[in-house]
Amino acid sequence: MQRKLSSFDIHVVVDDLQGLIGCVIEKIYQLSPSELLIRVKDISKKEKKQLYIKNGELICCTKKQINTPTKPTTFAMTFRKYLQNGRIKEIKQHEFDRIIKISIGKKDGDYKIVFEFFSEGNIILVDPNGNIILPLIRQAWAHRKLKGREQYIPPPPQINPLDLEYNKFKELIKESNADIVRTLAVNLNLSGIIAEEICYRAEIEKKQKIDKIGEESLKILYNNFSKFIEIFKDKKYNPVIVIKDDEIVDILPIKFKSYKDVDFKDVESINAGFEKFIVNNKSEKKIERKKDEETGRLDRQLKQQKDTVKKLREKIDIKKKEGDLIYLNYQKLEELIEEIKKTLELKDKEEKIKKINQIDIVKKFTPTQNLLIVKLNDEKDNTTEVKINFRKSVSENAEQAYNDNKKYKSKLNGAQRSIKKTIEKINLSKEKFKEKEDEELKREDNSEKKFWFERFHWFISPEGNIVIAGRDAKSNEHIVKKYLNKGDRYAHADIQGAPSVVIKNKNLNEEKIEISEQTLEEACIFASSYSKAWKQFAEAQAYWVLPEQVSKSPRSGEFVPKGAFIIRGKRNYFRCKLELALGKVEILGDKKIMAGPVESIKKRTNEYIIIQPGAIKKSDISKKIAKAFQVNSSIIDRLLPAGGINIVKSVGVDI
Repeated sequence: MQRKLSSFDIHVVVDDLQGLIGCVIEKIYQLSPSELLIRVKDISKKEKKQLYIKNGELICCTKKQINTPTKPTTFAMTFRKYLQNGRIKEIKQHEFDRIIKISIGKKDGDYKIVFEFFSEGNIILVDPNGNIILPLIRQAWAHRKLKGREQYIPPPPQINPLDLEYNKFKELIKESNADIVRTLAVNLNLSGIIAEEICYRAEIEKKQKIDKIGEESLKILYNNFSKFIEIFKDKKYNPVIVIKDDEIVDILPIKFKSYKDVDFKDVESINAGFEKFIVNNKSEKKIERKKDEETGRLDRQLKQQKDTVKKLREKIDIKKKEGDLIYLNYQKLEELIEEIKKTLELKDKEEKIKKINQIDIVKKFTPTQNLLIVKLNDEKDNTTEVKINFRKSVSENAEQAYNDNKKYKSKLNGAQRSIKKTIEKINLSKEKFKEKEDEELKREDNSEKKFWFERFHWFISPEGNIVIAGRDAKSNEHIVKKYLNKGDRYAHADIQGAPSVVIKNKNLNEEKIEISEQTLEEACIFASSYSKAWKQFAEAQAYWVLPEQVSKSPRSGEFVPKGAFIIRGKRNYFRCKLELALGKVEILGDKKIMAGPVESIKKRTNEYIIIQPGAIKKSDISKKIAKAFQVNSSIIDRLLPAGGINIVKSVGVDI
C-alpha cells in the first residue's frame, strides 16, 4: 500500500481478526527483518490459518503459500518459546490508536503481542506482568522505552472520534491555527485521507483556515463527520480495493467520494483486500535489500559528485569574472591599493581607515583581518563584490583570479571523470544484480517440488489423464521414445512446427484410466495452441493416433529430422480453437500454475485466466499474469505459447 494504516483501518481489521480467537499457536516465523508469520490451528473447525504482519504497514490473515525460512531467527525462537501452543484469547485495538494487542493464554498467565503501526512500527512481546520480553526495534522516547525488561507503556491516549459530541468537536476545531483538513487529521485523530473525505462530503475547501469557517459550516462539517463515523459504529463496512492504471493501489473500508480517476472493486472483507498486498518472494527481497544498499551508496556518491561539478562551474565563472573586473577597474584599484599602502605606514591610522571605508568602491576594509572587499562595475554597470589582496598589486590580484580559474577547471575535469566512473559502476552493479536475480529465481524454482511431467508442457485432463507436449525437437523426440506406451495416445497439430503430444492412460497416482473423447479433443487443442498456428490463426486442425501408428523409420529415400515422426494409417481430426487457460491448481498437495485447455483448468480451480492469440507481447503478459498469481514471471514464461497474446477473461483473479 502507498500509505500507512489509519486508526479506522485498524478498527475494521480487528473486527476481521476475531475469527482467530480460540485458535492455538503452532509456529512463528520471521520471514524478513520486517515480516512475521504466525501459523495457528482452529481446533473447532480442524483447519489451519496464517496471520501475516509487515511491521508498521500491514496485518491480515492469509491463505497464500508463503516461503518460510528453514532456520528460525532469534526473534522467532523467542516468540515460539513463550507463545507456542498458547490459545488466542483476545484481539483488540488499543484506545482507537494504531495499536493492536493480541492476548495469548498459557499456564503461567496471558502473554501479549503488541503491534504498533505508527512511526517506524514495532512488534513487541509482553509477559503476563506487562514487562517487555523482546521488541522488534528498540526505541526510546521521553515518556516510554521499548526494550527488554521495561514495563510496556503505550503512547499517550488519542482522541476517539467515535465518541465525539458536537461541543467537543467544535472545541477541538477552534483551538487550531491550521487549515481544516490538517485540523481534522491531527486534532480529531482522523488521518489525512479520512479528513479529506469528510471535507469533500461536506463541500468545504480542505485548505480553508479555521478562522474563516462559520458556525453553519461547522454544523455541516459535523453532520458529515457523524454520518461517516456511524458507518464504523454500526460496522456497516463495504470494503473496496482501489485500482489505478490496472494496479491495486489501496484498500478502503467503504468507497471514498474524494478518490478520483480510479476504479473500485468490492472485496468480501478488508482482510481480503490487505492480503492482495502480500508479496512473497524471499530471494528477490534479499537481493533487493543488497541492491538498494549498493545502488543507494553509488547514487549518493553520484549526487555528491554532480553537486561538486556544479559548484566548480560556479567558481570557474566567478574567478573568470573577478579577473576581468579587476582589469576593467584597474586604475581605481591601483589608486586604492596605493592609498592603503600609505595608510598602513602611518602610526595613527584609524581616521584614515575610516575614510578608506567611505570610498565608493570599498565595501569593507579591515587591515587587522587582511580583508578588503570592493564593489566593481562591469560594462553594463552591474556591480559585483570582489575580495582583493591589498598587499599585492592589481596585476597580481587579476593573475591570482585567473590562476584559481585554471585550478578549478582542472578539478572540474577530474570530477567529470569521476562521474563517468561512478555511472559505469552503477551500470555494472545493475547487471550484477540482474544476474543474481536470475540465479536466485532458478534456484528458487529448483527448490520447489518438481513432478516428472514439468520438464515439458503439461496439463491434467478433467478425467485425470496426464498430457505432455514437447518444448523443442529434442524433447519431442524424448517424450515419444520414453513416454509413449501401449494404451496411450499421440496428438499433433496439422502444421509444421508443432509439438508432439502424449496422452497417458494413467493419472497422477499411476492408476490406469480410460482416455475419453473429451481428453483427446483437449489434447488436440493443446497441440494446436503450442504450435506455430498461434502466431498466424485463430483456429487450427489437429489429430490423434494410436502409439503403433507413430514411427521413426522412414521409407526408402525419405528423411525424418530430429523431433519429427512418420504417422501411418488413419488420423482422427479435430477443428481446434486456439485458446488456453492458466490457473493455480493443487497437484498431490502442491500448488502449481497449470496451463491447458479451458475445461481442464476450470475443472480444477476457481482462479484462472483465459488467453488467446493477440497483439500484446508475451513478456508484458507474462509479468501481468505473474503479478496476479504472485509468482515469478519466469514460471509464467515457460507456460505461455510463443507469440502475441490477449487476455480475454479473468475468473477469481485480479489482473
